[in-house]
Amino acid sequence: MRVDTFIPARFQVLTAVFCLATACSATSSSSSTDTPDAVTADAPDVPGADIVAPVDWDAFFQPTAWTDDGKTRVVILHTNDLHSHLDGLGPQADFTPGSVNDDNTIGGIARIAAMIERVRRDVRPGADMLALDAGDFTFGSAFSYLSRTEGIELKLLAAMGYTGTTLGNHEMDWSPNGAAKIVAAALPEGAKMKVLESNLVFPDGDAAAADLAALMGKQLLPYEVVTLTNGVKVGLFGLLGTGAVKLSPHAAPVTVRAPKDAATEVVNLLRTTEKVDLVVCLSHMGVSEGTVAGEDEQLASQVAGIDVIISGHSHTLMTQPLVVNGTLIVQVGEYGEHLGKLVLVRDGTTFSLESWEALPVDDHTPGLPEITTLIDNAATGLGDTMLKGTGLGYETPLLTTGFDLLTAQFAETNLGDFLADAERWTTSQHSSEGPVEVVFEANGVIRDSIRKGRTGEARVGDLVRVLPLGIGPDDQLGYPMLVFYLSPAEIKTALEVIAGLAPIVADSFYLQVSGLRFEFNPSSDLLYMVDNVWLGDEVNGFDATPLDTSETNTRLIRVATNLYIAQMLGVLQDYTGGMVVIQMKDKDGKAITNLEDAILDIDPATAGVQELKLWRTLLDYAASLPKDAATGLPRIPDRYAAPQDRAHHE
Repeated sequence: MRVDTFIPARFQVLTAVFCLATACSATSSSSSTDTPDAVTADAPDVPGADIVAPVDWDAFFQPTAWTDDGKTRVVILHTNDLHSHLDGLGPQADFTPGSVNDDNTIGGIARIAAMIERVRRDVRPGADMLALDAGDFTFGSAFSYLSRTEGIELKLLAAMGYTGTTLGNHEMDWSPNGAAKIVAAALPEGAKMKVLESNLVFPDGDAAAADLAALMGKQLLPYEVVTLTNGVKVGLFGLLGTGAVKLSPHAAPVTVRAPKDAATEVVNLLRTTEKVDLVVCLSHMGVSEGTVAGEDEQLASQVAGIDVIISGHSHTLMTQPLVVNGTLIVQVGEYGEHLGKLVLVRDGTTFSLESWEALPVDDHTPGLPEITTLIDNAATGLGDTMLKGTGLGYETPLLTTGFDLLTAQFAETNLGDFLADAERWTTSQHSSEGPVEVVFEANGVIRDSIRKGRTGEARVGDLVRVLPLGIGPDDQLGYPMLVFYLSPAEIKTALEVIAGLAPIVADSFYLQVSGLRFEFNPSSDLLYMVDNVWLGDEVNGFDATPLDTSETNTRLIRVATNLYIAQMLGVLQDYTGGMVVIQMKDKDGKAITNLEDAILDIDPATAGVQELKLWRTLLDYAASLPKDAATGLPRIPDRYAAPQDRAHHE
């Protein structure tokens, strides 16, 4: 789930379901001026805003005229939930890391690198700094394809001078040995940067976790002690939350020890044996988004001696730190849109908060050229790996649009309508049993918008970033699409999740639909809100007669969705006490007990199952759209300028 500001959610029930729905982390010192020419623009009144394109790096790194007040400080720069967002958010065509003040994109690892480098060069007398990350640094863009082979995200963090990060649930989505590949590919033994995990539990002798277990004590450590140039000893350790690990069934057979127990043990060791001055926890557990305390608040209240928790997982953009039991808790949203800057000052034998801010990462900051080059090289490599045989590259233009297609919480959106239609069209092209009638897609799987920007152009990288998650039985990036059958009564039950259950549980469960429209009364009782359902669509029309959704109707309706939603059906049933029961079936009405049996095989003539990936449905649908006369690119039809009113309030 995404949370734009640190405020309580309006609704919070079924806490266990909420946790499962949260599916809803060498120093560069160049002062090169070898950057592309760019448009000069007026600079707003922000730090570094006197820089205009092309970038004047000497001015950007102009040091502050600090006075020495005799105090000892520690500056912690921090990120969380980067999710492979190496480039800025916004149309790829607009992103200009080599210049400033000429685009509206936000984020971008190269910009964060420049911000970190500026602080590193400009620490005041008596201060030193650390750069830290709180996990979920993979899964979220096409660059994730390179995670296991190149460790691209970790490699970049190391190049930017980070000292440590921790594993999030999305790193564990690669499986334990897959996570090991990421770490080993990026961090050779002896690397300065470490991955910190103090509560992973490895079963003895299990080959499925052997590679990750073998990294313990090397690139993967329970804790790390760093002595800064000002003499301050900082103890760092990492935790993976119990709620987070539940979101990653591929983490098995690895489990997690209770964070309270692991933290108590490591904090005691850091304080009494290592004699550190400051204890910092890198936590992929999350803060509260409702009335129940998040795991980070719980940890702070239960374990004394933690000075700072750098938090991740809940994607919460805080406006100020939380203070629980003397522990500072900070988190800066998602996707590298902000860089946290925490300044601690020594007060006798302890440290106190001097300042904290979430610094916007946008076009007021240039991208550090060395990091930009690494990212550009990785993008080029995607054409020969992830996109091999398609004739496409990461920067290939695929679409044009005259309007934004945006996400929104707890609502049907124009983006959701477009994506669900894309999935229905593409799965129908490969369906041997006839067209797919209905598609469900979850907000928790939709991870970005499609923005018009300055040109209206959307590239491959833009579209993959919208539906980037998951891995299939083929061990390749992307949730596979499943095709199966449901009864009309089960279709209605799924729509009841949209109408009533999702708004009181989590936005991640809210479903976007294609192939039907329905009416519901939000004033009715939970699971009895949906009154009428019509099959069809806006192009071909809807049935004149509402669908008979009674239990006696034995009709079977062909449905498609992705593996994540299919996996959540059983979870939703368990945590609603059987109120929500949806059983996937084959064409003969027989229950499908093995989800892999429902995966759509797009090339039955080839041995094995050739999975249709969720991200690929959008690329294929884009290619099918009528072309724009001016650009020659397929154009998103005007009907998607607004939601289609498929979920109609009575």
